[in-house]
Amino acid sequence: MTFVRSLALTSLVALAAACASSPTHAAGPKEKKPTGPEIVMTDRVIEIAGGIGFDNMKAAQKRLLELDAQGSDPIWLRINSPGGSVDAGLVLIDTMKSVDSPIYCVVESSAYSMAAILLTFCDKKYGLEHATFMLHEASYGTAGEDPQNRSKLDFLTKYLDRLHEQIAANLHMDLKKYRARIRDAWWMMSDEAKSIGLIDEIITNTEYQEVVVAKSEEKKTVSYSEDKEQPATPAPTIPKRHD
Repeated sequence: MTFVRSLALTSLVALAAACASSPTHAAGPKEKKPTGPEIVMTDRVIEIAGGIGFDNMKAAQKRLLELDAQGSDPIWLRINSPGGSVDAGLVLIDTMKSVDSPIYCVVESSAYSMAAILLTFCDKKYGLEHATFMLHEASYGTAGEDPQNRSKLDFLTKYLDRLHEQIAANLHMDLKKYRARIRDAWWMMSDEAKSIGLIDEIITNTEYQEVVVAKSEEKKTVSYSEDKEQPATPAPTIPKRHD
């Protein structure tokens, strides 16, 4: 029995020595996985999360103007949205066009409908590897008497046609081809979104960097005059009488 135990122990020691010397089991740093393009985000960020409506678009508009007033570094939009109101989204788009700062965007999970339209108006557009996208025909509803409905529908058709012309131009896509493609909802993954120009790059590596805002000291100019001794006012001369 003692012999068997000694033999077993000797075998275990030999096996451990072999494993330690084997290149397969040698300890060492892990090989880094290949990474795609890298972006450096800053704290100049506006979150577009949830449905798009006037409340969050007005808040985003206010934040956009504040950041633009602080400097001209890129302003980042982080989109995670199923879409929403066209009118509300266009408020932010028109404001984006009016500022000097470039607008960069990262789609983290989803950019559907109006959120995807918002994406097309950004200066640089990125998506994470598993982000998804969807473009489709914008929709409106109307109610009331028939003549009024016809007039409003004619206006809305012209309004939406103009918007889709802008989107197709942003994508550098033929308008007829674009309109045919969005007739049924056009769902895309990141690689498909990149292939049509909806995003510029698929991001697998993100770094963060804080932008230091230079604080300008408010200088107040105080004007004052020194009290100087004023010359005495001469007494009035009384003319002499000539009798």
